[in-house]
Amino acid sequence: MHAMKTKIIKWLPYSLLVLGLIVLGLFRIFPETMDTVYSGFIYKWVAQGISLVMSLIPFSMAELACFAAVLLLLYGLICGYIIKHPKVLLRTIVYMAAVFLLTCGVNYYRVPLEKHLNYTLEPSSGDDLVELAENMLQRTNRAADMVRRTAEGKINPDYTFPQMKKEVLLAYDSLAVSVSGKFGGYFPAVKPLMVSNLYSYSYIMGFFFPWTVEANVNKSVPEFWIPGLIAHEQAHVRGFMRENEANFISYLVGCHTNNRELKYSTLLHSFIYVLSALQSSCPEAHRKIIEGLSPRVLHDLQENNEYISAHRSLWGEMSNKMNDVYLKVNGQDEGVKSYGKVVDLLLAEFKKNKSEMQQKANTSVYINEAPE
Repeated sequence: MHAMKTKIIKWLPYSLLVLGLIVLGLFRIFPETMDTVYSGFIYKWVAQGISLVMSLIPFSMAELACFAAVLLLLYGLICGYIIKHPKVLLRTIVYMAAVFLLTCGVNYYRVPLEKHLNYTLEPSSGDDLVELAENMLQRTNRAADMVRRTAEGKINPDYTFPQMKKEVLLAYDSLAVSVSGKFGGYFPAVKPLMVSNLYSYSYIMGFFFPWTVEANVNKSVPEFWIPGLIAHEQAHVRGFMRENEANFISYLVGCHTNNRELKYSTLLHSFIYVLSALQSSCPEAHRKIIEGLSPRVLHDLQENNEYISAHRSLWGEMSNKMNDVYLKVNGQDEGVKSYGKVVDLLLAEFKKNKSEMQQKANTSVYINEAPE
């Protein structure tokens, strides 16, 4: 019996890896079916169970696992254990690769988000981008006015991290009801990183850890980022791994909440990408939009610039390059630039909503002209 258990343990990682590769192959051949069967059902329910268990642990198991892995690797090298037992290291690597594939890797190949939302991604003119920027300028300025601040202008949040986590989960529930059930589910394992400042020097604002199904958020970033980061990492936990899609889902979450801090955070996060795209394509329009920013928004952007400048490091540049390679390996050919592709989705959503809101002259009336 003992020998059988040992044999199972030895071969389990390889069996899981084979299963992961089969699932990946099926995603490539039958993306629509696997999106429904695997991402929308199997992964969704298994991940919710793991997330619920992980939520009972008050600290980030992902963070602990990362530090433990580094220490164990150093110990194994120093004492020669890895050299003496290479098969143990190989099984560990194979197991980690298998779990990554089954919880995260295959979801990079699911049906694109625009198909879920019935959006049409098409080339947009500079005028379209300017119109989107003007719309977001007004909304972001209004949202900034609603957030509580100190006398110096710094955001003074009404919500603690655990409270904001609940607000994001509620917004996802609303999004699932009004837009698509694919965004639904209960994934409560959202953790602040214990040594957040260290991650700032690595240019890491948050990450999804597929081995524990935890969403991890860097709390040392400027305050306006945190609600949007929680929403972004929650999108990954829910099986939407492409960065532009996670950014856009975060934006949609902000459109489905009455929480002022969450709404402002997700709006500003998205608006920054729009401003970047506008600066490249329409510099003059970009200058005018910048001139229209409210003092509150300008304060937050300045705080963000100071945060970035204070945490520049060689390790951060290396970390950014590693993330670029990681994204390209997982099918995002643009690498870290894929984050900015959220603008395509924002334009598609803006044009669709604008089209749906157009009045038909023969069926509608203005309020002031309504019959008595």
